[in-house]
Amino acid sequence: MFTAVVGIRCVALLTFAIPMFIRRRSVRSSRGEDASFGDLSARLPLVANIAAFGVLITMLILASGERQGAKPLSLALAGSVVAAGGSAIVLLSRSELGSAWSFVPKAAEQPGLITTGPYRLVRHPIYLGMSMVAAGQAIAFSSELAFLVVLAGVIPTFLWRARNEEALLTNFFGDRYVGYRRRTRMIIPYVL
Repeated sequence: MFTAVVGIRCVALLTFAIPMFIRRRSVRSSRGEDASFGDLSARLPLVANIAAFGVLITMLILASGERQGAKPLSLALAGSVVAAGGSAIVLLSRSELGSAWSFVPKAAEQPGLITTGPYRLVRHPIYLGMSMVAAGQAIAFSSELAFLVVLAGVIPTFLWRARNEEALLTNFFGDRYVGYRRRTRMIIPYVL
């Protein structure tokens, strides 16, 4: 039987899919103009992050809470709102990055160091948004185990990815990036 809780939980799942699959026009920079980690050091945090999301999705399916009643409905609504907010942050941030967005860290003079939009508050707003999506899904599914996966797996892998990206950006942009790091927080405005 399809209930309102199940329907709202489906909305929470869609908030993950939407920013990941929306296509964008890409402008490739010419050779020699960009720097990236072509080796395992850039890919390993990404693989760990994808694995953490795999465990999260498994926990959402296997360890979801009740499907009927006022509490599951309230949690499904609240979680979907958090996840939708996170998805909006991801979409806005990807839009601000334009051609600078990629799954694997890279840096280039064109488009340069992005410090506008959400990037004026935090250096990694996409990771903030995706963490909100993951936490929202765990809330929507009333799953304490999934929420633990978010805290112990998803967020730490985003922090790992962010540190790798920051090393690349510091090497490429030098003092400009160091100054930007001093003015902004890593993931959570005014906190972290």
